[in-house]
Amino acid sequence: MTGFYKDLDNLVSRTDQSKVVDGKRVAMQYDNNGVGRVYGVEVVARHETNAGFTGWVAYTLSRSERRDSGETAYRLFQYDQTHILTAVGMYALPRNWQLSSRFRLVTGNPETPVVNSVFDSARAEYQPIYGTRFSSRSPMFYQLDVRIDKRWVFNRWMLNAYLDIQNISNHTNVEGTQYSSDYSQRQNTSGIPIYPILGIRGEF
Repeated sequence: MTGFYKDLDNLVSRTDQSKVVDGKRVAMQYDNNGVGRVYGVEVVARHETNAGFTGWVAYTLSRSERRDSGETAYRLFQYDQTHILTAVGMYALPRNWQLSSRFRLVTGNPETPVVNSVFDSARAEYQPIYGTRFSSRSPMFYQLDVRIDKRWVFNRWMLNAYLDIQNISNHTNVEGTQYSSDYSQRQNTSGIPIYPILGIRGEF
């Protein structure tokens, strides 16, 4: 078990401040007065090789926050992931066969929701009205991958053939969001579907 804490300062942050340039006051837009913090705990359990099986499980509970320039309260960082679970197992079979698998479960990233929109007649397009910054999340990510290997050993080289099937459950993971032109409808952008890879590798 490992605990961690990281303190961040001098981060680029949006600001409402202004400054005088060539005798004129202009908006700064950004400064380096943002701060942040990351903290949490990681637990790892390993199973050493026994009867051909090797595996490990890792779980991380964490929190990543930022405090923008001029603000007093912290907010979630856009890449905060509260829960991260990874499990890997490998089993050695007779005749140089090997079966392995990996499972991943991760909290979805924070999002800033669009709560409404207004029509900008000057640009002839709709402009989004956002809710509280990073106040919602995309759905949780999970994926199961399976791989089987076969190895042939010769005098001076080895040949390895494998079948790697990523996302074998064909689960639809959300990776982003797209909106209609007036922001009245939203559609999720999904990641890869079930994805088999067949390969051959020689080692000399």
